[in-house]
Amino acid sequence: MIPLLILHLVLLSLQIETPSGTYLLKTWTLAVQAPIIAVSSGITRKIRTVWSRYFWMVGARAENERLLETVRRLSIVNSSYEQVRQENARLHRLLAIGESIPYTTIGAHVVARTPSFLSNVIYIDRGSKDGIHVDAPVISGDGVVGRTVLLSRRQSQVQLITNPDASMGVMLERTRVPGVLRGSGDFLLNLNYIGNSEQVENGDVVLSSGLDGIYPKGLAIGKVVESSKGNGVFRSIKVQPFVDLMRIEEISILLGPAPQGPMQQR
Repeated sequence: MIPLLILHLVLLSLQIETPSGTYLLKTWTLAVQAPIIAVSSGITRKIRTVWSRYFWMVGARAENERLLETVRRLSIVNSSYEQVRQENARLHRLLAIGESIPYTTIGAHVVARTPSFLSNVIYIDRGSKDGIHVDAPVISGDGVVGRTVLLSRRQSQVQLITNPDASMGVMLERTRVPGVLRGSGDFLLNLNYIGNSEQVENGDVVLSSGLDGIYPKGLAIGKVVESSKGNGVFRSIKVQPFVDLMRIEEISILLGPAPQGPMQQR
């Protein structure tokens, strides 16, 4: 009987309409389906969102990697441009100092240096075949570097002014007092034979005097950074070179007085 009653109710519901004109069975069916459809729709939306976000993240990661690679390439290019700019600036300074004295010069590059801590000797890519001789002065755009001491046909060894065996005749630019500048094996040079009665101040510029027979007169060497009265008759003076000898790359060698006119470049 019960199944028959249920069947009878179902048949009746097919004929009964709600006030809105919808059959009662359809209303019941919709009421039952609504939560299921809502849950299913929510799950579908979440899956679609997660899936789209995953692909978006994959694309964003790839784009980010492409941008990073572009930044790396641009950094390399910018670094190359900066190196060229710095080299041009050094060469312009070197040319400017070369034009100020009547000597024939030849340019060279530093190709090696001694492995010692202060590297008091460097090697350049010019030798006897280029007209270089022993004791040829070596300069950079900032000042005196040293002198050639050993030669081969294609290379030369340069003794830097910081070398403990290096010395040169100098004078103070402000007072014109002469002295002898010696290397110490350290970053600073020793200025000797300046009397205690002389007024030597920090910042005083030291120039070559030309009295040693090697370096022409008037080349910039460095500046005084320490000056005090010594125990004897001479002052204790330390000079800092203008040239950064640890990082020097391009230099000029003075071959001898130019035949005429300003310094000739080779």
